[in-house]
Amino acid sequence: MLRSFVRTLRGPSRDPRMAHISLPLPRNLPDERVLQALEIALAENSDPAYLVETLRPALRKVTGHDYEVLDRTAADVTGSFVKTSVMIRDGSVGLWPGYAARAYPLLARDARTEEARVAIAAGAPGGDAPSRKPGWEPPPTPERAPEPAAASDAEQPVRAHD
Repeated sequence: MLRSFVRTLRGPSRDPRMAHISLPLPRNLPDERVLQALEIALAENSDPAYLVETLRPALRKVTGHDYEVLDRTAADVTGSFVKTSVMIRDGSVGLWPGYAARAYPLLARDARTEEARVAIAAGAPGGDAPSRKPGWEPPPTPERAPEPAAASDAEQPVRAHD
């Protein structure tokens, strides 16, 4: 209890590397342990976009506990602003079913991203897969009316004043 009180008074770490960590941290995980894990994770890959993959094993090595590391990266649609951050949780409560199936990181390209792109392209029209579901064919094109024939000289209106 005394540790929790001291941590509350001290506040979060002011280390610039903690800018990549979304607060609050789990109750039994002090900032010093997170900084040690961040040091290991960033030594493995210095790109912060890969923290979601490298921080979990580093936390396991430093703490001996298996924490969940979730991607909390924020970016605008133009890509001119990107703030890479991760969230550390103790447990997997509240995860939506597709979250674990996502390829990380979404912004940094790697081999898995390319494999997923090729698999999606194979399923797109023009790939090996059929283009439409059976029974969902578009309606047939409507019949066109025959175009009028060119007017002949006999059908030309006679001009009264030449």
